[in-house]
Amino acid sequence: MRLFLAVLAAATLLVSPADAAQQRPDPAAALLAAFDSHAIVAKSSPDVGTFVFDLIRDPRFPARVNDIAVECGNARLQPLLDAYTTGAAVPDISRVWRDTTQPSCGFSTFYEQLFALVRQVNTTLPAARKIRVLATDPPVDWSRVHAPADLEPFLDRDASIVSVVKTQVLQRNRKALLLFGLGHLTHDGGSGAVAQLERSYPGAAYVIADHRGFTVDNAGLERQLGVWPALVPLRGSWLGALETTYFPVNRDYPPGTRGYPGVDAYLYEGPADLLLREPLSARAVLDDGYLAELRRRAAAIDAPPDSIEWPETFFARERASGVLLRG
Repeated sequence: MRLFLAVLAAATLLVSPADAAQQRPDPAAALLAAFDSHAIVAKSSPDVGTFVFDLIRDPRFPARVNDIAVECGNARLQPLLDAYTTGAAVPDISRVWRDTTQPSCGFSTFYEQLFALVRQVNTTLPAARKIRVLATDPPVDWSRVHAPADLEPFLDRDASIVSVVKTQVLQRNRKALLLFGLGHLTHDGGSGAVAQLERSYPGAAYVIADHRGFTVDNAGLERQLGVWPALVPLRGSWLGALETTYFPVNRDYPPGTRGYPGVDAYLYEGPADLLLREPLSARAVLDDGYLAELRRRAAAIDAPPDSIEWPETFFARERASGVLLRG
């Protein structure tokens, strides 16, 4: 008995309160817990760290989430995406993110990896638990776009997001992780997708903003954030008490406004000065046929010569940028 008590005391010392305070937080658990009270958890993307990929690999994820809705995916090609993510042989899945209204999507490595990861995870899941990826960009058929007017019906991206999420997630009582630029996601976003959805489904979404740096005293506030990755709620926390001017908001708010407007939680994946930018896809950069098609599209919609619809302009911008997000 004395030996048992000695071993128990030693084990207790190993997990003393001082050590427990140093244990890393579990942001994946915090995010998944948000699904207890929300049908949607909406996170800004693409992910510059590894959080989203680690989340999807987490065995807790498919037990809580049915769908992942993404910005870079042509809704017209949903059947192709469904076939791919459930394991079918698909000859050219890259069409899903290359044939969107956004040329930059075509050079993304994030979606290329995301779709492949979901496909692999689904091989381990029963049919009822397989994760579905929802493409939400307007269903444009670029083979039919020969003039600016041909693209006009497909320019309202938020309307397309709302339509897909409403019909495929909310009306079917499913749970979805949304991965979009933050402008589509904030509760106070006006015409943004989440703001529109919540007019019919109040409180449906839990919105997460990624840390990209504070506008004032960034180093000091990052020290206060502590270890990473960490998911910090805004309500009731010191982050929520900060003046809004500390956050990189894109419009003015009345003096005295606190917290990150329209956002529920803040994901910290490390110091802003150490975050890496998403690399370009070598497959897309070296695909002469795809580059020729992008030039055709740019000419068809009368894109200005200095716009990123032209691959040369897009590449020039990328060459001028460093590998670090803030470099």
